[in-house]
Amino acid sequence: MFKNYLKIALRNIQRHKGYSFINIFGLAIGLTCCLLILLWVQDELSYDKFHEQAANIYRIEQEQNYSGRLYHVNVTPYPCAPVWRDEVPEIIDATRYANCGSRSLRYGEKAFVESNVQAVDPAFFTMFDYPLLRGDRHAVMNEKYSIVIDEKTADKYFGNENPVGKTLIYDSQYNLTVTGVLKKAPSNSILKPEILVHLELTKELGEYNESWGSNNILSFVLLQENANITDVNNKITTVVNNHKEKNTNIFMVDPLTRIHLYGFFGFDHNPVAIKFVYIFSIIAGFILLIACINFMNLATARSANRAREIGMRKVVGAFRKNLIFQFIGESILLSLFAVLISILFVVLLLPVFNTIAGKEILSKALFNGQFIIGLLLITVITGLVSGSYPALFLSGFKPVTVLKGNLTGGRSQLLRRILVIIQFSLSVILIIGTLVIYKQLHFMRSKDLGFDQEHVIAISMQGDVKNSYQTLKQELVPISEVLNVTASSHRPTNIGSNAGGIQWDGKDPEMDIVVGMSSVDVDYIETMQIDMLEGRAFSRDYPNDVSDEDVNVFMINETLAKIIGKDPIVNETIKFIGVEGTIVGVMKNFHFKSVHNGIEPLALFGYPKYFNHILIRLAPGDVTKSLDAVEKVWNHVLPNSPFDYRFLDEDFEWMYRTETSMSQLVKYFAILAIIIASLGLFGLASFTAEQRMKEIGIRKVLGASVRNLVLLMTSQFTKWVLIADLIAFPAAYYIMKKYLEQYAYRIDLSVSVFLLAGVLALIVALLTVGFQAIKAAVMNPAKTLKYE
Repeated sequence: MFKNYLKIALRNIQRHKGYSFINIFGLAIGLTCCLLILLWVQDELSYDKFHEQAANIYRIEQEQNYSGRLYHVNVTPYPCAPVWRDEVPEIIDATRYANCGSRSLRYGEKAFVESNVQAVDPAFFTMFDYPLLRGDRHAVMNEKYSIVIDEKTADKYFGNENPVGKTLIYDSQYNLTVTGVLKKAPSNSILKPEILVHLELTKELGEYNESWGSNNILSFVLLQENANITDVNNKITTVVNNHKEKNTNIFMVDPLTRIHLYGFFGFDHNPVAIKFVYIFSIIAGFILLIACINFMNLATARSANRAREIGMRKVVGAFRKNLIFQFIGESILLSLFAVLISILFVVLLLPVFNTIAGKEILSKALFNGQFIIGLLLITVITGLVSGSYPALFLSGFKPVTVLKGNLTGGRSQLLRRILVIIQFSLSVILIIGTLVIYKQLHFMRSKDLGFDQEHVIAISMQGDVKNSYQTLKQELVPISEVLNVTASSHRPTNIGSNAGGIQWDGKDPEMDIVVGMSSVDVDYIETMQIDMLEGRAFSRDYPNDVSDEDVNVFMINETLAKIIGKDPIVNETIKFIGVEGTIVGVMKNFHFKSVHNGIEPLALFGYPKYFNHILIRLAPGDVTKSLDAVEKVWNHVLPNSPFDYRFLDEDFEWMYRTETSMSQLVKYFAILAIIIASLGLFGLASFTAEQRMKEIGIRKVLGASVRNLVLLMTSQFTKWVLIADLIAFPAAYYIMKKYLEQYAYRIDLSVSVFLLAGVLALIVALLTVGFQAIKAAVMNPAKTLKYE
């Protein structure tokens, strides 16, 4: 029996090539989108699960309370982790992960500035399973002057030599011995270690902060299996209470495997990654449903053509369950063909998808056990969903009615209309989503930041560079290719915050606020082109503005000025970062973090020991010429230090990399959804035109024009799309309103977005149906009526 059903199914596919192509190709496109999204979702859900002890590794975080608002922080003070390990019984081991910023490395004549240098404890290599190509993970970080590098760094400095045992000069002053070589970190890891040094080295460099109130580094702990998390949270908070007076912060552990999806920093619990997992899972469902609707529509539309076959089968003894099994079997067979084609498409498209999504997903992920089971389930479910109604509908025909030719198909026509409306409703929602995400991204990118990041380069100040900064500045300022030179502790797009509190006369003792802070040199305001609202900027005319001795003065932004609430505010005294100083100027607000968030209070001070970056504004025009001029001066002042720079606008692009890739993906998926819906509409319009050929011929004989016939055939489809718009608009408004709530600065959901999406869907539908309508309308009526 199965063999007979298979023969019939293959015969039907061959007999109706056009409809079969639309069904299989439409399903294949839908499944391709679905599989690509599932691979992406699988990758997102797999973060850090490759570590053997992943289930028991946690990052320590904290909640800070500022006047009733919780501020979530995922960094901790330097001294905490070893004390937690020693005093909390549930903690088996602990490691710190401290960002050392950019550092110079030299081996012989090869010298480079490396931007991803981290300091860790020896336990890092026993807690985490980052693969080592060379070295013993139990011994690679036993010595303070050890360094572990990844394979890319090893190749850059040592080529084909074995790096282990070789010496790298770190920051022009420390000889570090290479003790291990890391394999490139998996892409599904929150940590991407490239160069690791011993955390004890930070003490010699003067970077280790003994304070229990200064949050600087990541801390990870390995807990006993089945440890009570509430007890651990209470104990680590108690430890901090014992070492820090008046501690109000609450410390807690966060599972390593949840950090990528649920981690966040700052006010308001607003993790972004998990939202995109939900969004793309819904999109996958939408697209697959649109593809399934195509099958259902075309199968029910062709029911009249198969009615006699069904009638004859029933006459010779076929039961309804046999017919249901046959038609669902045909549907699953078509689904299987579509799955096989979609696997080929996925393999071909995966490199492009990875580029857009910023992933490194391998095609072999399609063929692991879990995914193969998933593919089989998708095949069966798709077959059942797309074939269920046609099977039930077709098997319910009465033989007498069918064989007499009295089949009306009223119910199937109503279903087809409903399904087309659902298809286009989903498509319009995707179009609106694409337009809103694009407009929000454009809004963020074009928003006035309050400073000009164009033509500004940032250079890391480490070792010899820091010592030669003033000489370098004196040499650079006179050349015409440079407009301004300054320095700061943070790049302007990533200024840190201080949780130590700020005080001023008359401040409400119950008020606690987070204040951004950065140490800057004179000419900072001029270099970054920030407007001053009151007072003055730091100036070399006032030697105390920037001093190695102490902090004496501050510049604050207008947000902080409004909170302090004094007028005039210039010359007022505040106590910040442990010192008292005078406010000499108020800056116009500028975005020193992503525009996802509002502008927080900010205070700038001048303390050269904290400088980490040189900022150089190049003259507009020939950037290459300007860079060559700067490099020439650099090589004269610092012949042994590589000239390694980064444009500030690259930082700006990096901040919105997630939105950029997601916007691209949603755009392509929306286009494919429209194509799939159009394929179904094309097939349906073709079938409708075929069924109405005689009617069209008679109308032409009676004098109907081509224009009238085209309008007649397209009017019903137009009505369906307009109804779809009315359903899609409120649904899309609700979804996109929720999406935009994560942004402090966001676009308004204008009517034009909805109208544009509706018009686009209508145009696509009219073009699709119009082609078939015109083809039918221009046909000679003699061909359709010659046998009547």
